[in-house]
Amino acid sequence: MRLEAVPYPPDTAVKAKPKSSPAKSVAIHLVNLLCRPTRIRRRAIWSAFALTGVLFLIIERRHADDLQLTVSTLGGYVPYSISDAISHYGEVEQVEQNRWDDVVDPNSGSSVKKPKFHLLIPTPDTNASANLCKTLMSAAILNYPPPTLIHYGDAGGAFTRPGADIVRNVFSFLLGKEAHDDDLILVVEQESWFQLPAEVAVNRFFHGLQDSNELLLKQYGQNMTSNETANLSTDSPKYTQKVLFGAQKQCSNPRADPACNSVPQSSLPKDIYGPQTDRHPSGRYNRPHFMDSNMVMGRVSDLLPIFKLATELLEFEDIGKYGSQHIFSQLFGEQEYHRALYLNSIAPKSRWRQWMNSKTEPSNTPPPVPGRNYELGIGLDYASSIFQIMDNSAKDVKSMRFDNASIIASPSKLSAASFKTPPHLPPDLTLSRSPFSLHQVSAPNPSPPFSALDNLPEENISWAEIQLATNLIIPGSSVPAMLDYRGEEGLMRNTWREMWYFEFGRALMRQYIRSPQGPIAASSGDKWWDLRGGKGGVWDERGEWREWMDVCAGTSDELFGDGKGLFGMEDESVGGEKPVHTTSGERISGQDHPETEAKSKEEGLARQKHMGHDVETPAVQGNKNPTLPTEDIRTANQNNDEENY
Repeated sequence: MRLEAVPYPPDTAVKAKPKSSPAKSVAIHLVNLLCRPTRIRRRAIWSAFALTGVLFLIIERRHADDLQLTVSTLGGYVPYSISDAISHYGEVEQVEQNRWDDVVDPNSGSSVKKPKFHLLIPTPDTNASANLCKTLMSAAILNYPPPTLIHYGDAGGAFTRPGADIVRNVFSFLLGKEAHDDDLILVVEQESWFQLPAEVAVNRFFHGLQDSNELLLKQYGQNMTSNETANLSTDSPKYTQKVLFGAQKQCSNPRADPACNSVPQSSLPKDIYGPQTDRHPSGRYNRPHFMDSNMVMGRVSDLLPIFKLATELLEFEDIGKYGSQHIFSQLFGEQEYHRALYLNSIAPKSRWRQWMNSKTEPSNTPPPVPGRNYELGIGLDYASSIFQIMDNSAKDVKSMRFDNASIIASPSKLSAASFKTPPHLPPDLTLSRSPFSLHQVSAPNPSPPFSALDNLPEENISWAEIQLATNLIIPGSSVPAMLDYRGEEGLMRNTWREMWYFEFGRALMRQYIRSPQGPIAASSGDKWWDLRGGKGGVWDERGEWREWMDVCAGTSDELFGDGKGLFGMEDESVGGEKPVHTTSGERISGQDHPETEAKSKEEGLARQKHMGHDVETPAVQGNKNPTLPTEDIRTANQNNDEENY
C-alpha cells in the first residue's frame, strides 16, 4: 500500500520560534525554579542567610580591629617613673644601652641623667584667671609636676600671628637648660582640668605608642637598613609614632588642605553615632580625627623638630598668618599625605588607578620641598584616653560612678555588642593609688599642721566609688586623664563642681603642700618631676618661681566654694592656724590675713617706739620658710635646694 504525504492546511503550518538570548533563558529558568517549592529554592534561601551571616562576621571582625586602640590603652599596668615605663614598653627606636639605666649612680658626673616630667601651660593672658587656677589646682592634687607658665605676664607679643609667640616660647623652653632630650613634656590648655593621676597619663601615653606602632608596622612595613661595619642588615619600622596630639571633631583648615582630607579616619566604629556619623554639618556627630594642637605629649627630642618647623613657618612664611592651629594641622596632614604617597608607590598600578589618583589628590597640597623631612612621628588620641576635647563632645561625656553602673543604650548596630554590659572601670585605675592617698605625709611635724580643714574620706576609697567624667559614646567607655574646655565657658561653670575633687579641694591641696615631693616623684630614688626647688606654685618661662598666693590669691571662693576664705590664710574659727606674733608684730607661726598682719606690725612698731627701742625693718631675700627665725633662714633655704636637685 502506498502512503502519500498529506500537506498541512495553509492556516495550520508550523511557525518557527523566535530565538532567545542565553542570559534571558538562564534568568527565566532561575525564576521558574524559585517560584516552585523545590530543594533548589530552599538552598538558595539558606545560601542567602549564610552569606548575610558571613558579612556580619566580617563587619564585626573589622569593628573589633577598629576598637583595638580603645581597649588596649586601658592596660593593667601603672608605672612609677618614666624610666620604669620605658623599660616596660621598650624603646621606639634603638638607643644607647645605658640611656634608661636605673642602676647608674645619680651622683656621678659621667652618668646619664634620668628623664624628668615637665608640665607646660601656655597663658596668653597677662594675669591668672580662675580657669587657669583650676587647672593648677587639679594638676597639684593629681601629682603632676609644678607647671611652667609659657608667655605668662607678657602684655603683648612680638608677633601678630595667632599663637606665634606661644609656639616660639615653647620651642625656646625645649632648647633651654631645663629640658633634656629624654625628658617628657606635656603641654595643655590653661582651661584644661586634670582628672586622673600623672602616672596613669604617662602609662597611657607609652602604651598608646606601642599599640600605634604595631598598627603602623602592619600598614607600612619595614625599612631595610644596612650596617656596613657589622656587615648586617636590620629591619626597622618604616614609620613610628612618637608624639601625641589631641583629636577634635572638625577640621580647622580649608577642606581642600591635606589637614582635612589626607588624615586617617578615626579608629572608632564608622556608625558610632548612627546614620549621621561624620555627616553632621556642625561636627556634633563626627568622629574625632582632626588635630587639636593645644594638647600635646612627647619627649623633647621628638617635639623639637615639630616646634622648630612650626616656628619657622609662623615667623617667615605667608601661611603663618593663619595661626598656629593651622600650621600644626598642616604639618600633620602633609605627613599623612606623604605616607599615602609611599603606599601608592609600592602598590601595583593600573592606568585607571593612576588617573583616579590624579583626580582625587588634594588640590591644595604644595609640592614637596627638597630636603624637608615630612615624617614627624605625629599621632592623635582618637579614643580620648588622655585628651578629651570638649568642643562638640559635651553630650558624649557624663559624670558617673562605676561601682553601680547601668547598661548604656548602644548608639549604633555595630557597637551593640560592646554595650551589652555596664561600663567598667579601666584596669589601670584599679591598680592606681586611692584618689585620697596620692600624697603621703611623712614629716613628724607637718606644715601646715592637721586641723578641721583636712577632713577627707577614707584612704581605701577606690576610683570606682567617685564621680568620673566618662565618654560613654566610645564602646567600653573612656575615662580621660584630662578635659579641655577651650571655648566652652558655660560648660566650665556648670561642671567644675562635678569634678571628683571639688568637694575636698582645700583638704587635698593642703595634703599636697605637706608632701615634699609626692610618692611618684621619689619612687626608688627616681625623681622624675620638674623639681627646681619649688612646690605649691608655678614657674614662669624666665625661671622665676611664683608662689600660689601670687598667682591665685583672689580665686579661692570660685576654686573651693566652701566659704572658708583665702587658701593658706583661713581663719582660726574654721580650722586655720592661730597666728603668733613677736612684740614687734612679726608673725612667727600660724596664718594671718594680710590686713591683720600689717595691723599687727604697725601696733608692734608703735609699741617699741613708745618703749624707746630702736626700730629696724629687716629685709630678707629668698626666705622660703617665713615661719623660721631669721638666723635659720640661710640654712633652711640651703637644705631645700639640696633636697630638690
